[in-house]
Amino acid sequence: MLDRLPLAGIRIADFTQVVIGPYCTMMLAEMGAEVIKMETESRSTGLAREVAGFSGLNASKKGITLDLKHPKGAEVAKRLVAVSDITAENFGTGVMERFGLGYEDLKKVKPDIIMLSNSSLGRTGPLKNAIGYYAEANAFAGFSYLTGYREGRPGQVGGIWTDHFTGMLAVYTVLAALRHRNRTGQGQYIEITMADNVIASIPEIILDYSVNGRDRGRTENDELHLAPHNVYRCAGFDKWVAIAVRNEEEWSAFCKAIGNPSWRYEERFSDPLSRVKNKKELDILITEWTSQREDYEVMHTLQRAGVPAAPVLNSEGLVEDPQLRARGFLVELGEVEGKPLAIPALPWKLSDCPPAYYKIAPQLGEHNEHVLRDILGYSESEIREMEQERVLS
Repeated sequence: MLDRLPLAGIRIADFTQVVIGPYCTMMLAEMGAEVIKMETESRSTGLAREVAGFSGLNASKKGITLDLKHPKGAEVAKRLVAVSDITAENFGTGVMERFGLGYEDLKKVKPDIIMLSNSSLGRTGPLKNAIGYYAEANAFAGFSYLTGYREGRPGQVGGIWTDHFTGMLAVYTVLAALRHRNRTGQGQYIEITMADNVIASIPEIILDYSVNGRDRGRTENDELHLAPHNVYRCAGFDKWVAIAVRNEEEWSAFCKAIGNPSWRYEERFSDPLSRVKNKKELDILITEWTSQREDYEVMHTLQRAGVPAAPVLNSEGLVEDPQLRARGFLVELGEVEGKPLAIPALPWKLSDCPPAYYKIAPQLGEHNEHVLRDILGYSESEIREMEQERVLS
């Protein structure tokens, strides 16, 4: 069945580490590409192989150990690139070049290679040598400035959102490059940065300033032109529901669903503009209704009336929610170190392909023998020699 997956027959030499790069290459692996991940014993992807983090980013890959600082290690890497379609990395600017594995170096061994480089702020410009992770990229891109309470300091969204978001978009660029190569025979260098992608995700903020000279700032959970539009407390500890009413039809349906409260007929809530002006008072009244009900009850009541609403799921909710389970959101991979391991499935489904390829992430150096002997053609004596010289460490 693997040979029917969309990327069957594609091989990727994966130099990526931490989150953004491994997430991209994991998705490509789940679509059928043979991803060979290179690690070192001293620096294992930046996550110290912590079970949940590492397995959630490196499932479905093969893994080898390789010291790129060793001349023979760099030569093994080049030999792998020579039989690959794509290579991916997210080291600091200039690191791959110092290894002798920059794009110009790799084109000499594989002229049509597609090389993907991920970074925080970019490989060119005055900040090309800047280092950073999701927090710095979010801040630089203006996203942190928009996040949080109006009177508070800039904030961060929960989770490493920027890395995963950029990693997913990197999949798109790789597929486009593959399409281009199949048409023209030409490989290319792809550069994708976290900051650029975050900025591209908030175009209305830039447009508002460039056209109107207006700095929107932090808006909490509000939508400037809609009310009600917020998250509302429900019964139970830290339970919430999100509600958005977009037009008069939904406003009428919302009021009817919650029992046509008397304040519906007050002038301060009589039209969209009035509701926006008086949204604080409106939110207090809505909370009086939601706080007496469970989050799913509120969602189902409003959804039946045609009003957008959804519970705010915590970690337990993401694992146990019936909708997510019905759609196969979690993939059970078995046990790692005696603990059950499940990872999110690919966030899309293809109707005419077999299920995506899911397998527990490789142990450190698990596929050294297979890759070196069966794929790259090294002899047993050459492999033993590399082991003795600490090339495979």
